[in-house]
Amino acid sequence: MVENTVRPILLDLTLEQLGAALKQAGQPAYRAKQVYHWLHRRGVIDPAAMTDLPAALRTALAEQFTTWPLLLKATQVSRDGSVKFGWLTPAGAPVEAVLMPGFNYGSAVCVSSQSGCSLGCGFCQTGRLGLREQLSAGMILAQLYLAEAHHGAAVDRLVLMGMGEPLLNLGAVRRVVEMLTAAEGRDWSPRRITVSTVGLVKPLVTLAREFPRVNLALSLHFTTAEKRQRHMPRAEADPERLAEVLHFYRLINGGKITLEYALMDGLNDRERDARRLARFARLAGLDEENELVREANEAPEPARLQPLPLHVNLIAYNPVPAAREYQPSPESRVNEFATLLKDSGIPVTVRHSRGTDISAACGQLGTELGNGEAV
Repeated sequence: MVENTVRPILLDLTLEQLGAALKQAGQPAYRAKQVYHWLHRRGVIDPAAMTDLPAALRTALAEQFTTWPLLLKATQVSRDGSVKFGWLTPAGAPVEAVLMPGFNYGSAVCVSSQSGCSLGCGFCQTGRLGLREQLSAGMILAQLYLAEAHHGAAVDRLVLMGMGEPLLNLGAVRRVVEMLTAAEGRDWSPRRITVSTVGLVKPLVTLAREFPRVNLALSLHFTTAEKRQRHMPRAEADPERLAEVLHFYRLINGGKITLEYALMDGLNDRERDARRLARFARLAGLDEENELVREANEAPEPARLQPLPLHVNLIAYNPVPAAREYQPSPESRVNEFATLLKDSGIPVTVRHSRGTDISAACGQLGTELGNGEAV
């Protein structure tokens, strides 16, 4: 259960912080690694289940820390096997995540970095909630570990593409990446983690510099400044500025970049939109003279990298009840759009949404927490 206290969240603690706390409680140094491994290697967040710890220590952990940072309120299972989880934070803010099994690489969990979102994109249900709460690293990790417990197995990928804008919670995202990639944690490659953004220039530069080899998914959706400003009012509007930052990311980071593009009937799905999207992808790949590219080119080895190619993911827009003015493009137009990109030499994949029947697809989270099976 969620404890409504000011006790620190156990999952938030680094190994060093956990060691200091246990030392102060008179525990030997090796206990910190034991607890940390239970948490981050095995995904076990209940001290009572940490069976090789003394009973007194398990009790002390439960008394001194918040060990359940999220309270499960509902689960829903999609026809395609995806599972949507609805939790509440100790402050009562809704958090949703989606477990997606059955990919060719295994399974993935799409987690939230915030409750709600402050960016107000007109077509996104989560954006219409406003920002309810910043999630701590432990709250983000709990979504992964609790989804794995439900799945009965560890997952293969983590995608920060649920509720919220991860680049507006970079401190917590940094801690999540560090815990999952550390040798004492999951020891994951950073390329098993994808961070999504609508496009915020300064945090994107920070991500490029300080989160090496983490994958990036840019929700572009519109290829003109006017339309991005109208439909994504708090994201960077200028596509050329975004292309410049993406090129910098490719040179300095080493993570894969995908351009996420949701096709909306009559808004962004015409031939001219495809031509502009192809131009955007080429701009992000060009070694043009600008301040960020100069910085990347002047960086010492091994900071300079052979950039991975950009890839475009096309998907028909996932409709939400609060934004009926936005409708998905028909399948024929999605395929025509993809053909135009391919003919322009742009790598492209047409994706099919997971979990649309339970409002678990991109942009749909936050529709109605608790609308599924009560747990």
